[in-house]
Amino acid sequence: MARITGTEETGRIPPKVLLLYQAVNQLLAEGADPANLKVSTITDRAGIGKGTAYEYFDSKEEIVTHAVVYQMQTAMEQLEKELLARKSFRDQLNYLLDEVSAQKGESNCFLKLVHLLTDNSQFSRQVQEILDSATCERYRLIRLFRKLLGSAVERGEVKGNLPLDYMVFSMGGRVLAYMVAITGGDLQIEIPRMRKLVYEGILAEFCPA
Repeated sequence: MARITGTEETGRIPPKVLLLYQAVNQLLAEGADPANLKVSTITDRAGIGKGTAYEYFDSKEEIVTHAVVYQMQTAMEQLEKELLARKSFRDQLNYLLDEVSAQKGESNCFLKLVHLLTDNSQFSRQVQEILDSATCERYRLIRLFRKLLGSAVERGEVKGNLPLDYMVFSMGGRVLAYMVAITGGDLQIEIPRMRKLVYEGILAEFCPA
């Protein structure tokens, strides 16, 4: 039985492993602490035997971290598909910010996973190690922003005199700050106004007047 590394393409993951991943992400969405999850809890939710889990994984930590990586991979694949279906940078940016806004308060979403990766725990570091591997490069948000902005420069929608890497990280910083702000609560301004400021700020910096 092939061991699971966490870097498999989403379409090549065995069905029983997918059941484990789905069970983990359901439990996390319900508020379970990754550090306290038990293999038996995961396999009971997945509807498979405990021994089956160990045919693919060496530990509970592997199951949980790989499940979170899978969730982030599938979220990124769907996000990229939707963004590339939109032909203008403004439409892409609008869709991206609308998705962030729409997921506020959702229990099982990409934004919750972003928060799981910001606590500097051993769990977070293990997930990040997998995401930082060369085989997971295609799932990085920065890579997607580089693709969107590079195409926008070629179309003349975005200024060509700014370094692409600067624009990628500037846009990434603004979008991530928006994600954290609206899910962290305690905002002094309304979310629609903040969204408008983020949107207009990116356009003002990158797009010709």
